[in-house]
Amino acid sequence: MVERTVDFARDILASATLSVQQKKGMIPLRDVVALLDDAGVEFVLAGAHAIAPWTGKPRATVDVDVVVATRSHKKAVRAIQAAHPELIVRDLEVVTRFLVPETRQAVIDLMKPRDALLKTVFRNSVPVDLEGRPARIPDLETAVAMKFAAMVGQNRSHPDKLQDAADFARLVDSNPDLDEDRLSDLCELVFRGGGNEIGGLVTAVREGRPLVF
Repeated sequence: MVERTVDFARDILASATLSVQQKKGMIPLRDVVALLDDAGVEFVLAGAHAIAPWTGKPRATVDVDVVVATRSHKKAVRAIQAAHPELIVRDLEVVTRFLVPETRQAVIDLMKPRDALLKTVFRNSVPVDLEGRPARIPDLETAVAMKFAAMVGQNRSHPDKLQDAADFARLVDSNPDLDEDRLSDLCELVFRGGGNEIGGLVTAVREGRPLVF
């Protein structure tokens, strides 16, 4: 893995601050990390918070996405429920969602590492200290592969896929040192042939062409 000098905490916390400022009812990232840390849950941050250090351009999001180790999932659910009994819990095949009752908007997603790519995220992650709390985020190539998986996912809405594509483009554009061979191997875990498809998408971003996925 290539070592990169990135101020992880600064950009993650900037994304968290923007999110709380712009979205009513947002559960602060700091609170979620503290709850999971106190409960002894093994987790890796995902979504907008996790990619902020790799793009260098933090953005707001409506929820906190966390990949939780299978052995820690029930413990994580109990910790969130105890702290936020007002939230509705929806346990789905690949994620446990916590929703605001009034809007049914998900504010916390506890993702289950069921697919081949997410099963690698714990070993393909880097540590970060968030105001004294330990956390992890996917390393660069894994973050890009996760965005690729979201872009091509069958269960994603079209607007969400467009946001994923914008995030993907920023990740690629901001990181000329991206290890494309390693990225190809990770994207092959998404579907057979994904390793070949990702190369064309990376090239399209670097040449300023539209993404077709």
